[in-house]
Amino acid sequence: MTTAVRAQAPMVEADPDLIELTRLPAPAVYTADVYADCIAWPPGYAVQGRREDSTAREYELLRALAVTLDRYRQARRTPPARLMVRAMRIPPDGTSTHPRPVRILAEITKDAHDAPLITISSAARLTR
Repeated sequence: MTTAVRAQAPMVEADPDLIELTRLPAPAVYTADVYADCIAWPPGYAVQGRREDSTAREYELLRALAVTLDRYRQARRTPPARLMVRAMRIPPDGTSTHPRPVRILAEITKDAHDAPLITISSAARLTR
């Protein structure tokens, strides 16, 4: 599936290999707005001579979530079902060259088969 098609899907599954690599405790899905803002990357767009791609951007976002969850584990606390995560990303606007912070909401729920699932959405959802 192309980056553009994934960005328009209602929910986008996270790459299972990246879930394993970052050691997240469950599969994850993104809302289309988070995918478009934090992961999707225009083909051929380089930032200060450095190329990025959607896989690297997805890894960075999942890694930020994994680090947040690790802090709870290290403190021997159970993470809340909803938690805020701060990540850095270069906006895919075609002009930005420096990373900017973004806040995302990670909700740990259950899928249709009662298995754990992490839903990653925009933190702006909290204000609605």
